[in-house]
Amino acid sequence: MGARRDDGHLPFPMPPRSYAISQEWRELTFMHWKVDPERLKTHLPSGLEIDFFEEEAYVGVIPFVMKNVRPKGLPSVPGISTFAEFNVRTYVIKDGQPGVFFLTLDAKSLVTCSYAPKAYGLAYRYAKAKVRREGETLHWRSRRSSDGAQLVGTSTANGSVRSAEPASLEHFLFERYCLYTEHNGCLRRAYVYHQPWTFQDGEVNLEANSLLESYDMGLEVLNPDLVHFSKGLPVKTWSIEVAERIDVNDQRDFLFLDGDCGLCHRLATFIDKRLGAGKQLGYRPILHEDAQRIIQTLPTKLRTADSVYLIRNGKPYIRSAAGIRGVLYMRWYYKMWFPFLWLIPLPLRNIGYRLIAKYRHMFFKRPTECLFRVD
Repeated sequence: MGARRDDGHLPFPMPPRSYAISQEWRELTFMHWKVDPERLKTHLPSGLEIDFFEEEAYVGVIPFVMKNVRPKGLPSVPGISTFAEFNVRTYVIKDGQPGVFFLTLDAKSLVTCSYAPKAYGLAYRYAKAKVRREGETLHWRSRRSSDGAQLVGTSTANGSVRSAEPASLEHFLFERYCLYTEHNGCLRRAYVYHQPWTFQDGEVNLEANSLLESYDMGLEVLNPDLVHFSKGLPVKTWSIEVAERIDVNDQRDFLFLDGDCGLCHRLATFIDKRLGAGKQLGYRPILHEDAQRIIQTLPTKLRTADSVYLIRNGKPYIRSAAGIRGVLYMRWYYKMWFPFLWLIPLPLRNIGYRLIAKYRHMFFKRPTECLFRVD
């Protein structure tokens, strides 16, 4: 058996489902500037709030090497899985959960820059980027292919290696365990696991920084307020999930489905496109905090069921009882089948449901993210 994961440093638990991607972040130079929150908030999507440390907002520029990026269970691929990345990020909070929002992620990876924006909504842009070490000095250079935005400079570490003290500025900047992104018109969150950072103070010599200057925040982009260096650490990330919460005053019925199930995605999309006139139905992945908040109030027998859930008029239904009632939200030529579906004996209905649930992943590809309509 593998070593037990140490979660004692986390500010909130990681999702109970398996992580999606593992990687290493290496040879990192952290440069931070205090920033006017009024100028910063124009770059944030609706629903995210700036996270402040002692009434100050911060923006960071981090050149580093992304190493051995690979989906869980697969090996890294030479020439594809390791590349330089230069990102601009800031610090945000949503429903009391602090995280990171990336304004841009410039990377020398055609695969990542093609896939990540479509699958995750992350602002990856292709750049000719390189990070190399010469003795104690890191040299980094990046030039974005689309508009020439660049970051050029060197960094060196000094001082002893240390970890961030609780409630310190370094703890605020480094110890972040989720990221936020806006994708398909919805605010989403991805969880990130790693051990606490170890780092040193650093010095930089910046020759060019139009990467940050392009955001027009009124900063002296060649003179960061803080510089740190880290050799890096291994990281695991989860697939993105919806970050919006159900309004406590929302009186709609809700369907909770497996967010990692291709069949469930198809079912939700099928129903949603065929809703009857005036019908409203909300959707959430079962592991989403909104769904769990409701499921945890149910009787134990329902709470532990491996099933879809339909919350209709405040009453929960599972398995085939939930599925059959789903047609009540659809157009008349689907709804008309409602009484006939009940003629199928309950034991047969539930056997059919369990067989489909058991083998669904064999026939329907797992999605890379949850695409349920959420509003």
